[in-house]
Amino acid sequence: MTDTLVILGGADGSVSTYERARTLGFRTVCVDIRPSAPAVELADEYLQMSIRAPEQIAAALLDCEGIVGVLCPASDVGLLAQAWLTRHWNLPNELPEAAVQASVDKAVFRTICDRLALPGYRHVTGWAGAALVAKAQRLTYPVLVKPVDSSGSRGVLWCAEPEGLELALAEAITYSPSGRLIVEEFVDGEPLTIEGLVVDGRVAFHAITKRTLTPPPHFVTSSHLLPVELPPATVTELVGMLDLVCAEIGYRNGPLTLDGALGRDGRIYLLEMSARMGGNGLADAIERCYDVDLIGASIALAIGETFEFVATPPRPTLVQMLTSDRAGCLVAIEGLQRVQAISEVADLRLFADVGSDVRPYEQAGYKLGQVVLSADCPVRLLAAQAEVGAAIRFLVTGHETAVPLP
Repeated sequence: MTDTLVILGGADGSVSTYERARTLGFRTVCVDIRPSAPAVELADEYLQMSIRAPEQIAAALLDCEGIVGVLCPASDVGLLAQAWLTRHWNLPNELPEAAVQASVDKAVFRTICDRLALPGYRHVTGWAGAALVAKAQRLTYPVLVKPVDSSGSRGVLWCAEPEGLELALAEAITYSPSGRLIVEEFVDGEPLTIEGLVVDGRVAFHAITKRTLTPPPHFVTSSHLLPVELPPATVTELVGMLDLVCAEIGYRNGPLTLDGALGRDGRIYLLEMSARMGGNGLADAIERCYDVDLIGASIALAIGETFEFVATPPRPTLVQMLTSDRAGCLVAIEGLQRVQAISEVADLRLFADVGSDVRPYEQAGYKLGQVVLSADCPVRLLAAQAEVGAAIRFLVTGHETAVPLP
């Protein structure tokens, strides 16, 4: 009997997990409400169902034998179901409730950071309305308005002045299932992402990326660059903060992804966290950079096994999102062969086909594809990034859209 992994979600960020599971010899079940999700065709079995409904998932898989683990890569939405199903099937590596809440509720994570006295900033939380507006008046602007329970930059809005707050709250609330929002003072600094592996309650591996964001009012990741060179004392402080967070939420084993910022004061500020792997091709990039298989390690931890890795000296690596700046129908993609011929291109993935409806890149889920580049030196890496931008074109309802590069 082949061991089966139940993977919650089939979005673009999960594609590599299905591919890696197959190479490791696992059978996979994809749970996603959308038959068109990119990973559906990679799974051995597809269950068209919401990943917010663990009881229904369990009932539908009642006769499925050999389930050894549940994964929820690249999305916070299914973490509640992951925790429930892991307990229901009596699987190893149960996801603690505190880790789930810190992942799916941004206000909970901010409270944890405040309680641990980590580098922080002022914030207020509540339902959209006069009371929240009044509390937010005491903050220093600009601020970011976020649904407490969204992911992929959905509903995250920049607000430069108090006068624009009510409009930002009204837009952001449409992306919050709970109807709650958080208003945070903006941390001025270098956007970062931290990817880690937690083993026995401590961070066994971490990688930091420099994150390029789209301009206000939407802050969506357009590229990741790694490695990031930081002073040893800063790295030591960061790992200590991560260990404190894991201890606070009882998170013992598994992947960890966080958004952060290197402040003007030289300290790292943790902005959001999730007890899962990050999306946007990060696992692929980290494997190219450090030769560490985050996906394989996450699968091993999910099924209660150990794994071994030895990080190699980092190789300059970059993930570039492929996007459109307008809505319409994708009528042609040009330059793919030119991109594939660039020696530094390690991986190219498209998540939209000709004929697809596309949208401006205002959410992570609206990307058209991504490309991972790896080079011997940073200069050559950035030159290859420019070559990709010059080569590929997406034609949207008769308008040419170049890949926007930082």
